[in-house]
Amino acid sequence: MFQLTLQQGHSISTLVWVAALAIVLVTLFYWRAFRMLRPRQWQILLVLRILAILTIVLLLFRPVLSRYKELSERRTVVFLVDTSSSMSIADDTSGKSRIEQAREQVAAWSEQLREAFSLQVIEFSERARLLPDAKQVPTLTAEGKATSISRALVAGAKAVTPRTNIEAIFLVSDGVHNSARDPEEIAVKIGVPVYAVGVGASLRNDATYRDIQVTALNCPDTLMLNNKTRITAGIEGVGLAGRVIRVILEEDEKPVGEVELTLDEVDGAQEVEFEFRPTVVGRHVYAVRVPPIPEEKIVENNQRSSPALVVEPGIRVLYLEGTLRAEYGAVVQRFLAKDPDLEFCSLVQTNPNVFLKRTNIEGLELDTLPTTAEQVSSFDVFILGDLDSSFIKPEQQVLIAQRVREGAGLIMLGGYHSLGPGGYAGTPIGEILPLLLGDREVGQVTDPFLPKLTPDGSHHPIFANIADFFPTTAGDAKREGLPDLDGCTRVVGSRPGATVLATCPAETTAQGEMPVLAIQPVDKGRTAVFCGDTTRKWQQGPVAFDRQSPFLQFWGQLVRWAAGRSTEVEAEASVVSSTDKSYYEPDEEVVISAVVRDNKGEGALNATVVARITDPAGRTAELQLSPAAGSAGRYEGRRAPANAGAYEIVVETKLGELTLQSEKLSIEVGRPYLEFEKLDLNEPLLAKIAADTGGRYAHISTAGSLVDQLDRTERKRRVRFETPLAVPLPLWIVFVGLVTTEWVLRRRFQLR
Repeated sequence: MFQLTLQQGHSISTLVWVAALAIVLVTLFYWRAFRMLRPRQWQILLVLRILAILTIVLLLFRPVLSRYKELSERRTVVFLVDTSSSMSIADDTSGKSRIEQAREQVAAWSEQLREAFSLQVIEFSERARLLPDAKQVPTLTAEGKATSISRALVAGAKAVTPRTNIEAIFLVSDGVHNSARDPEEIAVKIGVPVYAVGVGASLRNDATYRDIQVTALNCPDTLMLNNKTRITAGIEGVGLAGRVIRVILEEDEKPVGEVELTLDEVDGAQEVEFEFRPTVVGRHVYAVRVPPIPEEKIVENNQRSSPALVVEPGIRVLYLEGTLRAEYGAVVQRFLAKDPDLEFCSLVQTNPNVFLKRTNIEGLELDTLPTTAEQVSSFDVFILGDLDSSFIKPEQQVLIAQRVREGAGLIMLGGYHSLGPGGYAGTPIGEILPLLLGDREVGQVTDPFLPKLTPDGSHHPIFANIADFFPTTAGDAKREGLPDLDGCTRVVGSRPGATVLATCPAETTAQGEMPVLAIQPVDKGRTAVFCGDTTRKWQQGPVAFDRQSPFLQFWGQLVRWAAGRSTEVEAEASVVSSTDKSYYEPDEEVVISAVVRDNKGEGALNATVVARITDPAGRTAELQLSPAAGSAGRYEGRRAPANAGAYEIVVETKLGELTLQSEKLSIEVGRPYLEFEKLDLNEPLLAKIAADTGGRYAHISTAGSLVDQLDRTERKRRVRFETPLAVPLPLWIVFVGLVTTEWVLRRRFQLR
């Protein structure tokens, strides 16, 4: 059956009246205007004009020829297959895993329904994905880290347009839902019958069920090197009261602790605590596991792991100086303020007991010498400069000496009011120094000299990579150009148990050449004395001639040794990145930090630092890091990842023409082992979803008949096909042709 309609919505009679009126008016006009022509001539012009007018009318009204046809239509059945990790367990008497049972059932149903219905298969865990072909069902694996039945239902309803073409949705799952909205709320809204198929067993209702589960693992995100660390785990046993089990703590799959636990009969987890000391810096994976017992059917929940970052504790330095001398400016400006690994507070005396403070420690409230054990214990290294002992009360000295014995470091520098001249002999601080100081009249050595390294000094970490700058007992310096010191504070000699690393060749004591740098252990801590004045020349001189300087490495390695860290300081450009944690909840901010050093090993202030973040889907985003408060060379940025999964982070830095990359960081978003917290088949949820949508619920063992309830009747629908009778481009070409032909004939007929 055919039907003529107008695209613009008018009636056919309107088109006819408009066309007829136009023809009549044109005919009258041409008869009056051109009747002096021969009849054949004005009639040809009239026909051309009428045809042009009819073309315009067709373009205005756009007639459409329509016809209707009945077509057979196959409706669609959508299968939603749960591929989350909980589907990997085998709790069936046949020994098959839940995902194996689901694959077999969906594959069998697909064969039965292929001729009567169109089939769509969607696999889902925390996200839903439409399979290109239902034949891929046998390849599905259960690896998803979370389950969102809500997203699966939404994806199923959107799989076919319009939604009314969906005959039914088959939800094949164990009902373990643990993310993204309430599935019952979604089920009511989708308007499609859902046939829910339960896979698995109600384990805890089985009197023969035996299981051990690691329910929780509390591991700090950051662990301090060689510091005592506590990791706790929750262990729950079902049907095993009185059984003694082993609980093992592993670091990177190597055991570092083990305890025995007697399982109780009380519902809920029992807490197990481990104490150990991390010994290797870097990222490690800590796991708590319980070896499976023969009665267990499910062993996937016998272990939990968590990544953690082992770092050296930050070094906090307190520098006390008596005068604004050159050494103070060099140590603060050229070393402390430029070493990204250090947090420091410097107090320099400008008037008696009045100090000027400089610090990069946020929120530090310390404007004078520390007076409490709490203030003193917050620092790892103390540097005492040209500050007379009379300004440090005996009780304050006792606090500092006690902190050193507990593990801190103390470095005393030479000066006119330090060491012996400063009255430190016999004081609590003087008694823990490695040198015999002498009295206030011991005086100064004013002859310029370059410290000569002893055999111990040549191989000590303080002089790592810089020993060639100094003369030794074996001969002159191998690298020339290091300026002499102006002098040093005189000392009497070294204490028994001290190690002399460098001497002053121009001065002798009863023991030989006078020590200028000496160290010694003090219980758990360390002390050092450096008598020289002033190392600023070691920085200024070589820099002026564009030569390498040992200044930063000397001070950096001296302070690190005093803090108990024999770490070498490299004079080269580098970038080291880190995150504040290794595991995050979705939408929780990740703090990405980077420490950037220039080619001198100093903190770089004007670097361009970008973090490239790769998400679980392989997409990469960039985050610009900005200079952070505190030590020079530190940069920071924040980003909140939305999706669960593993993320990789690489930080790239540009220093002028130089481009540097950090090592790859890995973080985890989403609760680990979420899938194994509840393993029972959730039949009430699946049954409720089916009832709310007009479908049915059945366990997979009895679900074979569900597809028999589908309506296989062939459906027909009336489809309208339209053919436009006024295609704009061809009609405009015709119109232009008609008007052009009329114009040419009028010129030939000698008309205007």
